[in-house]
Order: sequence, then C-alpha cells, then structure tokens
Amino acid sequence: MDNLKGKRKFYAYELSILLILIFFISFFIYTHIVYNENILIGLKNIMESQSILITDFLVVGGISGGFLNAFLILLLNFSIIKILKIKVSGIVLASLFTVFGFSFFGKNILNILPIYIGGIIYSKYEGIPFRDIFIRVSFATALAPFISEIAFSTNSFEFSYINGILFGTFIGFIISPLAKKMKSFHEGYNLYNMGFTAGILGTILNSILKSYGFNVASRKILSEEYDPTIKLICCFIFSIFIIIGFFVNDFSFKGYKELTKDNGLESDFINNYGYGLTFINMGIMGFISLSFPILFKEPLNGPILAGIFTVVGFSAHGKTYLNTIPILIGVAFAGLTGSNFNSFTIVLSGLFGTSLAPISGVFGIFWGIIAGWLHLTVVTTIGSIHGGLNLYNNGFSAGIVAGFMLPILRTLNERAAKKELAFFKKRKEIIKLINNKKVRPDELKNIEDKL
Repeated sequence: MDNLKGKRKFYAYELSILLILIFFISFFIYTHIVYNENILIGLKNIMESQSILITDFLVVGGISGGFLNAFLILLLNFSIIKILKIKVSGIVLASLFTVFGFSFFGKNILNILPIYIGGIIYSKYEGIPFRDIFIRVSFATALAPFISEIAFSTNSFEFSYINGILFGTFIGFIISPLAKKMKSFHEGYNLYNMGFTAGILGTILNSILKSYGFNVASRKILSEEYDPTIKLICCFIFSIFIIIGFFVNDFSFKGYKELTKDNGLESDFINNYGYGLTFINMGIMGFISLSFPILFKEPLNGPILAGIFTVVGFSAHGKTYLNTIPILIGVAFAGLTGSNFNSFTIVLSGLFGTSLAPISGVFGIFWGIIAGWLHLTVVTTIGSIHGGLNLYNNGFSAGIVAGFMLPILRTLNERAAKKELAFFKKRKEIIKLINNKKVRPDELKNIEDKL
C-alpha cells in the first residue's frame, strides 16, 4: 500500500496539481497558435448547442473550446468534492473522469447545473447530506441533453430556458431513489449503473415529450481534424498517471499483478490497493483504450475521447486489462462478422461496453467475449427509444445485457456461480467486521487475503 505521509503526501499532491496546470496552460497556448480558434466563442457555441447524441463539441466549439468546457466541469466537480469533504475513492475518480470525458460531447458547464440543483433539493427534502448523493447526481448528468434540447431546439419558445432548468431540476430530484432501485436488475455487473437508470428515465421522459409534439431530431456530428493532437494529449496524460503512480507506490510496480486479478465486481481499487497502483492501472488502461480506435484506424474525436476517459476513470473502480480485453474482443468480433456496423460504432461500443468487465472477471473470458458480442448488437438498436437524450446509451445497453445473462450464467456455469457466492460471502464477513468496529477500512486488504 501507499506510503503517503507528511512531506511525501504533500509532494505527490503538489506534483499532480503542477502537472495539470502546466498541461492545460501549454495546451491552450498551443491550440491558439496552431488552430487560431477563439476559445470564448467556442465555449459559447458549446453551451448553446442542443447536445443530443451525437454532437461532438470539438466541431461545435473547436478543440480549445471543447477542452475549456471539459476543464471547467472537471474544476467544478473537483471543487465540490473538496468543499463537501468527500473522501476520494474509486467511484469518485470514476465520476470525475466520466463527466470530464462526456464534456467533449453532451455535457457543458450550463446544462449540468439544473441537475445538481435538483440533487440539492432532494437532499434537503430527505434530510440527508448532499455529499452522500453527489456522486450519483454527477453521473445523472447523462441526461443533460434534455435541458439543452428544451432550451435551444427549434421547437423552443420564449420560456424554454426556464422550462429547461425546471426539467433538469426534476431529473436531479428523482434520479437518486431510481438509481438505488435499478441496480438490483443487473446486481452491479454493469459498472455504469447510472447509464441503465438514465436509459429508463430518458425513455419515459422522451415518450412524454413526444406525446406533446416535442420531437427530437437525431444528429451525428463528428470531428476528424484533431486526431494527431488528441493522441499526443492522451499519451501525455496517461504517461503522467503511470509516473505519479510509480512515485506514490514507492518507485515500483509491486502489487500491480494482484490488482489485475481483481474481478471488478464492486471493487474500489483505491481502498484495496492504494493510490499508486490505481494510478498505474489508470495509465495502462488509458493506453489500452487508445490502442482500440488506432487498431480500427478510427480518428479520435469527442465521443471516442469520452469513451477513453470513462475507461480510465473506472480503472479505479473495477476495470483491469484482464477483465476488459475479453469485452473488447467480443465487440470487435460482433462488428467484424455483422453487416450493419461501421468502425466508429465498433470502437465507441467497445470502449463503453467495458462496463461489463465484472462478467468476464467473475464468470471467465469466454462469457466476457459473449457479453461484448451481445452488447454491440443491443446498443445499436436501443438508442432510438430515448431519442439520443441519454448520453450513457451504452450503460443502458450493458444493464440489459447483464440482467439477461446473469440467470443464464448461474445456470450453465456452476463453477463461476460458486466463485461468485464465495465472493459475496467474503464481502459479508468483511462488512460485519467493520460494523462491529473490529477492523479499520485501511486494514481490509490484509483481512481479504486471510478470508
């Protein structure tokens, strides 16, 4: 585990902040010189766009405007986490990087705020701290395009801005209780639980809008010209993750092999393995994700960037190369053997389809490949029912696939079912020890090894 104490902890934190600031300052100077874009006009165009699937903000606002929007959202969420004193865990990092990734298509600094307001109102109504539901609410910004569509579509009228805010507030208010209930359908085998929840809610809301004559037109706006720059940026960021992780983990990769064997089911890598190994895993998974579109010769754009950073984020909460590569293989197999899939669809579905990583982690490589194959066939047909207004369409699909496969897997794969049962039994014993205050959370890893 990490040896982050005293000056060492301060230096790790200071180094991370310094590198982030150097990166963004250098990036904005570089893009201004090379692409000669007006960054503020780009940001304005992004905030006024309709944002439905698929609207690449690198087209709408340029690469400088797109990254400024993403940076502002990352800064906002990080600030809220610090203000609310939320402990940084695997799911917190997953939230930060998922929302950051989707800031390149669908989420902007304007359309996510009403959902946060709704979450605050819900926390007051229930008498619970907002910090307890903030991560859930941040994921709920998957439905942010509803706000933009109502406020800025051609069907809008003079009160549309107010209606958009009210609609977003309503989403933020009801999403928390829905998410808790929906998780039982896939039992955590879909890492993107909020994607499944948002898909159900988005389908209902889209049906209501259609019944009152508010039709959503589909879009597909993708960029290609920024591919070389984006690849350089990704390589820099993922290298930094590995370097910082190596530094934090006492200048070694010791323990990483154990992390990669984790099945990914409700796994918090920070609590179980420490910051150092988690950062190393995030960096390595970033490079693996980057290689997938390169393999299919697909240029990087806003949506693919979202897919890559979502994988990176959830590499702190369940994803390793051992449980995600089978999913990628399954998606690639379905895409190459089917007749209705282009390379963009295969790449995007593969990256987001890794939300099914726990299936391959628990039930084995073969079933991981089957899960990936099923995912691509489902995700390409299901988006129409919510009108492209749920950004986590792949999370919606993955929830359906997981819920469909689980009873079949438990019937056919007796060995994996026993392994799954042993996992839950072990977790129950650990929770019992914590509740009885016989073990501290930081002692979990040693206890897990003994059980």
